[in-house]
Amino acid sequence: MSIAAPSYDRKIDIGTSVRGAYTVVMENARLAIDLAWLPFAILVGAELIAMVLGGGGLLGRALAALVQAGGFLVFGTIFFVRWHRFMLLGETMPVGLFPPGWGAFLLAGIKIGVAVFIPSFILALILPPIGALVGIALGLAATRVSLVFPAAAVERPISLREAWDVMAGNYWRLFACVLLCYLPFGIVHYLAGAVGLGLPWVVWFVFEVIGLAVSFAGMAVIASLLSDVYRGLDGAAPEQRAA
Repeated sequence: MSIAAPSYDRKIDIGTSVRGAYTVVMENARLAIDLAWLPFAILVGAELIAMVLGGGGLLGRALAALVQAGGFLVFGTIFFVRWHRFMLLGETMPVGLFPPGWGAFLLAGIKIGVAVFIPSFILALILPPIGALVGIALGLAATRVSLVFPAAAVERPISLREAWDVMAGNYWRLFACVLLCYLPFGIVHYLAGAVGLGLPWVVWFVFEVIGLAVSFAGMAVIASLLSDVYRGLDGAAPEQRAA
């Protein structure tokens, strides 16, 4: 069911929203671990198997990277949905590995990914400078429709067009919030990957696991932010607005 003509009639307070997103994760760190450990462990195990099967060299690292990319789409989104449902519905005990709303959430992610990455990739092959610029522009646009994620997680999906329209006048505030919420984690993730390059594969894998854990923490902060913004929609369910 879609939210009918959603609207968002207040300005996002960047400082308050970012501070609140970090605070709620720190105050519920134990719960974050409880909700994340199983999808995280499955993803780490799959990467380790790919690394071993690849012989631990460049092939093994390439296979592990591919497994992480594909596995994150499946298992990373499980944690993302679980955290949204905690924020909006108060759920603290997941029912099964795949929570309600996961399918709609994954579909929304695929739609945005296809809209952003395929045009960018094609243009990058044909005209690299233009492809890079288009990729940046589409990436920025993807932030504006990011409310499709909390909406899908609580099984009240909205279309990309509705998500785009509802952020009119608030886009740059939302973008600043998302940037501030993930930038520290992105930097740490990058540094962990950079340090691991050139080291023996066992040590490299340890740094990969650290980077993955940092990514999960960043996801929790961003999900907290988007859930809080989603609660401001006048079409959100009463229990979600009050959560």
